[in-house]
Amino acid sequence: MMIGICTWNNLVAPVFDVSGTILLVQTSPGRRDILEQEDISVCDNLDKIRRLTSMNIELLVCGAVSRLWHDILTACGIQVISYMAGPWDRVLQALDEDRLESSEFRMPGCPPYMQTRNREAINKVAAVKKAWMRQSS
Repeated sequence: MMIGICTWNNLVAPVFDVSGTILLVQTSPGRRDILEQEDISVCDNLDKIRRLTSMNIELLVCGAVSRLWHDILTACGIQVISYMAGPWDRVLQALDEDRLESSEFRMPGCPPYMQTRNREAINKVAAVKKAWMRQSS
């Protein structure tokens, strides 16, 4: 699974709409590879989404994202886990360990109900992990 994380100064970028860097992470059963950081600072949001789809990103982890761009991302087949905060490596570790719904990673000032739309994406990641487990046994 190709994961994109909007980053800023080693943190999850606070707002997708103005984020300038996407960290690309390839995961597979028992393995996680940090591939590269892509500069997307010169792109408008539609160009960002085109770039994300061309990079085959299946899951995007970000801070705040407007409803419009969230809906466009999901319509393009990219699952979105939004309203995340903290160092990107700890957020990625929490994703690996199924702890991403912890309040530790909730964007400050973000009420829990704002993260309800994350459940679908988190459940999809869990389903992919289960499928990997079945294949490896």
